[in-house]
Amino acid sequence: MDHTGSGAAADPLGRGAGHAVGLIFFCVVAFGALAGYDKVALIALTAFGAMTAGAVLGYRATGASAAWQALDGVAGGAMIAAACILLLPAAIALDPPLAGLGVALGLLFGHALHRACRERAWRPGALGESSLIALTVHSAGAGVVIGMLYGQMPELGLWLGTVIVAHKLPAGYAIARRLRAQGGALAGIALPACAVGVVAVPVAMATTVLPPSAAIGAVCQGLAAGIFLHVGLECVALEGAVNAAVDTPGWRIWLPVGAGMALMMLLRIAFG
Repeated sequence: MDHTGSGAAADPLGRGAGHAVGLIFFCVVAFGALAGYDKVALIALTAFGAMTAGAVLGYRATGASAAWQALDGVAGGAMIAAACILLLPAAIALDPPLAGLGVALGLLFGHALHRACRERAWRPGALGESSLIALTVHSAGAGVVIGMLYGQMPELGLWLGTVIVAHKLPAGYAIARRLRAQGGALAGIALPACAVGVVAVPVAMATTVLPPSAAIGAVCQGLAAGIFLHVGLECVALEGAVNAAVDTPGWRIWLPVGAGMALMMLLRIAFG
């Protein structure tokens, strides 16, 4: 299908799908807030706002995006640290073997979805940009994590939303630049921006109705840790879901990752 630069006007499908997903998102989040899942709703809105803000900047930007790539590294390091210092210890405390099984299943689940997105030849345009589809899958995976976390640990504070903000802002920026280059509509960014909330609220509701069980808790929290590790590693990798392949000195990659890990440790100590 031809897309010779007529921009967003040539991609009504991207705009229409974006608007439809946005409407579903706000309905789901509102329902979640009314049902008592206000923390999940707030994190979903924060992720949506961060990715939308980054996308608006990225769609208009023409220069380099090294600073945004560094912020993505910070987010990746923070997510890896969150999985290891928050989710994994809690899962192991419930049942070590089942926690390990959950982590393995989470990593496998994330990898399988990632490969499914990468191996299919998507057509050009807003809904056909492979990175947009991959980022939507990753956002949905983050939604699973958030839903499981706050379903199993409703007392958890909102500080974890910092990780979502750090990740979604540069992700929206990078994807919007690709959408503009492909002639896609900016509204197409609604798919990954809304995926967190659309998935997190139902998962949180489903998790809370499970019978109280150490085995179920260990598997759920281990699964969340595995998915979070996968998403964090994808943020760190040069060939990740939202980063272009760039020739970058090693310290510029690992320094932001280390900063993200240190940030998460400080947040863990400060907020418990």
